[in-house]
Amino acid sequence: MPDAPDLAMPHGAADLPVARVESHSLEIREDGGFLGDKASETAFRELLDLWRDRLADAGSTPFGEGPTEEIERDDLDEALTRPSDPDEAEALERTLDAFADDLAGVLDRFLHVPSWAGVERIVCGGGLQSSRVGVEAVRRAERRLRAKGHCVALRSLHHEPDDGGMIGWAHAAPRSALEGGEAFLAVDIGGTNLRCGIVALGAGAAGPQVVHREKWCHADDEPSREEVVDRLATLLLDAVGEAERRGLRLAPFVGLGCPGLVRADGTLAGGVQNLPGDWTEDGFCLPERVRLSLHEIGGQPTVIRLHNDAVIQGLSEWPFMRDVTRWAAVTIGTGLGNCAFRNREATRFD
Repeated sequence: MPDAPDLAMPHGAADLPVARVESHSLEIREDGGFLGDKASETAFRELLDLWRDRLADAGSTPFGEGPTEEIERDDLDEALTRPSDPDEAEALERTLDAFADDLAGVLDRFLHVPSWAGVERIVCGGGLQSSRVGVEAVRRAERRLRAKGHCVALRSLHHEPDDGGMIGWAHAAPRSALEGGEAFLAVDIGGTNLRCGIVALGAGAAGPQVVHREKWCHADDEPSREEVVDRLATLLLDAVGEAERRGLRLAPFVGLGCPGLVRADGTLAGGVQNLPGDWTEDGFCLPERVRLSLHEIGGQPTVIRLHNDAVIQGLSEWPFMRDVTRWAAVTIGTGLGNCAFRNREATRFD
């Protein structure tokens, strides 16, 4: 029997149930690299490292002697909201100003791309947005964008960034794949972390919520691509068991999000340079690898879809974007994910 029409939706689809993806993974090159890399959390840490070095030359040691990449976000938030060390406060202030300039500059370039024309609001996600420092950087970038003549509002995610990359599948999955289920499984693969969780399909004001999540910082272990795929499969099987223990009826669906350009057949065309190993290798198809480990859920064949992680995290914000037609999302993580949307008139939760 052929798939129902919506189950025929390809991987990386532009036409989704609630919105059309006008573009994702813009790769504008500048100075020998990608423009978006100037506005990633990696870039933020590099700026902070620069200002720590400059103050160290004057005899100060803001944030101690350890490497910048190991400074906890909580410590940065403390320096922002309750500064006790003037050198730490200065290093962070200088970093925030420089990063806000770079973020505004990148978004300004994006807003001149045809697929971003008419964007009224931009939601900012990614790991940095789980901190007050990230929220402050977005606030300053919005002010700079307005000074450049853009009447665009910048907002941080309503959800935790760890959850947004899974919740978005509630708005991106084929409708029929979720029918009859109380929850579904989702995976968010980033350049630093892999997250696997159970998303409950709540109704009303609560909306979809992550009720179980496992997180693996794969960057600490420096695994091969095959080790990442094996761990992913193990986490999904564990999540199925957790759903059974909770008495949750799972829909036979798994949503996979990862960086890069996703082809309709589930292979990756590029933009995955921050993942371990070669994810663009001929013959490698992540959805098919997952299907081998989890071919059924609740006695039904598993429907698996892969999409760009910025698209999925952005779509977690869709309930708060229904008052605009054109909007966009960026994820400030190891790299800078980006996507632009056009809302549909008829939507799932109307």
